[in-house]
Amino acid sequence: MKGRRRLSAEGKIILLIIAVVFAVIIYPAIFVSKKTDVQTSPGASPGNLSIRVERVQNVNVYIGGKIQKMNLEDYVVGVVAAEMPASYEPEALKAQAVASRTYTVYLKNHGGVADHPGADVSADSSSCQAYITDDQMTKRWGNSKDANLKKIRGAVDATSGQVIYYNGEVIEALYFACSGGRTEDCANVFSQPLPYLISVESGGEESFSNYYGKVEISPEEFVSAMKQYSPSIIIDKNNIASDIKDITRSDSGRVESIKVGNESFTGREIRTVFSLNSTNFTIKVSGNITFDTVGFGHGVGMSQDGADAMAKKGSSYTDILKHYYTGVTIK
Repeated sequence: MKGRRRLSAEGKIILLIIAVVFAVIIYPAIFVSKKTDVQTSPGASPGNLSIRVERVQNVNVYIGGKIQKMNLEDYVVGVVAAEMPASYEPEALKAQAVASRTYTVYLKNHGGVADHPGADVSADSSSCQAYITDDQMTKRWGNSKDANLKKIRGAVDATSGQVIYYNGEVIEALYFACSGGRTEDCANVFSQPLPYLISVESGGEESFSNYYGKVEISPEEFVSAMKQYSPSIIIDKNNIASDIKDITRSDSGRVESIKVGNESFTGREIRTVFSLNSTNFTIKVSGNITFDTVGFGHGVGMSQDGADAMAKKGSSYTDILKHYYTGVTIK
């Protein structure tokens, strides 16, 4: 009997310890596990779940040769300030804020910037979105800084946390300066068809300063640049007009391919070689070689000038975004 009573007492102690452990560790863990870091997309079925990351709070930005952790909304303020003129309409600035935030979240969700391990985004506009610091804003805007910053921060705050989705997934929200009348299909530029990045009309841009562009060079400069890009090219500087032929264009008017001398190039390659504003160009040979361009940028996604033109006509930022990104939702 004594042995059984001792066993019972020890058993009670063991049970008490188990209960305490359960209460302290296991019980809370059950409830914590219910608050997951992901959520399913609207309309997703149990057999086909589409998972998206919860709201991003901070991003790692590669700037000044190092990685700096920033609040997402503060970072977006610096991006909008760098990417879009503060003089643009408030609804255009809101559209830019949502597009910039979306692109940031997209990059973060897809591994960040390959050139800078550990960085979600980079302040280098050649590889990512442009970004300017508070000091750079002061240098750029001078006495207008407070008013401009208030306007831009207002646009960011008004759209705080909002991101663009297609079928429940964060989109790659590409944007550029000026379309020249129509945006380009993603497949024609980046060789990847994306259903939300298709060609759409973009009117009202003609009054913007970067709608038209011109580059004029000598025949010698033309030949030198082409040979530097492609050493095997055969081209006669005295007969350039006949050496430029077989130009094909996409539905938006941009050059898809062009033959120069004995070789064929894409419009993007020619744009790069001669630093053209866009691939929507014509070539005139009359002594010198003149490239006349329409639009500015790669042409895929939201036209910033087009966004401002839409805003001037009364469109909301959601109208603007849904026009340039086909079939999306914003939340």
